[in-house]
Amino acid sequence: MVRVVTYHGQEAVARLRWERKGSHPFWKPAPIAANWADRTALLPDGEDLIGTASLLSLLAGSLPENIVDDTVLLIFADTSQDLYFAAVIVRGKPKLAEEFLFDDRKSFLDYVTRECDSGRIDRLATTSDIADELNTDLKVTLFEAPPDSSNPVRIEGKSRKEPSHHLLRVGVAGSGVVGATVFGTMLWLSFSTPNQAVVPKVAVILDRTAFEHSCLEAFAEGWPRAPGWDIVKEGCATPEMNDPALVRTPPPSAVAYREYKLRGGYNPEIARRAAEAVHENTAVDLHVGDNRLFATKVIEAPLMEMVPGGEAISTAELRDAAAEVFLGSARLRVTVPSGAETRVRIEMQGSLEDALSMAARLPMTGIARISRIGEIITLDLSPLTPRYMPRSTFEKEPI
Repeated sequence: MVRVVTYHGQEAVARLRWERKGSHPFWKPAPIAANWADRTALLPDGEDLIGTASLLSLLAGSLPENIVDDTVLLIFADTSQDLYFAAVIVRGKPKLAEEFLFDDRKSFLDYVTRECDSGRIDRLATTSDIADELNTDLKVTLFEAPPDSSNPVRIEGKSRKEPSHHLLRVGVAGSGVVGATVFGTMLWLSFSTPNQAVVPKVAVILDRTAFEHSCLEAFAEGWPRAPGWDIVKEGCATPEMNDPALVRTPPPSAVAYREYKLRGGYNPEIARRAAEAVHENTAVDLHVGDNRLFATKVIEAPLMEMVPGGEAISTAELRDAAAEVFLGSARLRVTVPSGAETRVRIEMQGSLEDALSMAARLPMTGIARISRIGEIITLDLSPLTPRYMPRSTFEKEPI
């Protein structure tokens, strides 16, 4: 089954099965598929994926053109998404095979090692952190951010509505049949054809104002407190943000969260039972571990249609702008972390409200993470990039 992931702010499809492109009857609609040169990856049930990019094509698009004649193994990992991806392109086209997704880093690296030693690969394309783990004599090319002119392969196709009837008027001239003569008869034939329609897509982004307000309000309301448990981390996130704090207990919707650690000297079993009793019949969901508690409270994170306008900002420009806006903040650190997402990380001493208030001065940006450990706030910002979804689905989204 294919999987939708995020790469540099774009939704992308992984684990496509590439085949030779065949012909199909002209009277039938083109199948839903990704088409790459003479290759195709069919997605019979992929109507909701129409318009989504192929992850392999996004990765290939960030490689230099001078390697198109090679057989290249492209490997990519993003621990925040539990993503371990591998696929091969041969002379600029996908290998006739299924792309690989692995469950863990070990099986991923074992596969890469075997392929590198197989003699079938000319070159490896990956990120610097993975390249450092491998011991290979192959040429290694590092991925770069997709250029602005990038035009990745996307899922294409049309939805099929109820068939409609068209009347075809055909003039027929004939001669006697069983003693009767039919001359100049007009014959009306009725037949069914599918009415093809492209699925309308809409560009949507997180309503940042609503998300931030709901996040801060969730902490202002207060949370149940159990004896012996100290807060070690708190923050707000949507499932799409891939916050590392939510990996073990991924929420179905946006949440404010708090993680607690048990102080020494407390009986763990009694402390856990006390915590469960305190949180019972409240708006806070509690996940109990050995010496840790993880509490979540649902918050608002509505989507809004992205209004055209405004100039896109690059990662380098965002980093420089963030350094200027947050200048003077205690223990400030502005970096560009590695990973699939293009983002700028601001670490500072302060409150969630302080960080969000200053970030509001940076236009055309989206929040990718907001959390606090001790006195240090971690705020990840990314260039504002919409995701695309069927308009019918967007209009059904709760406001």
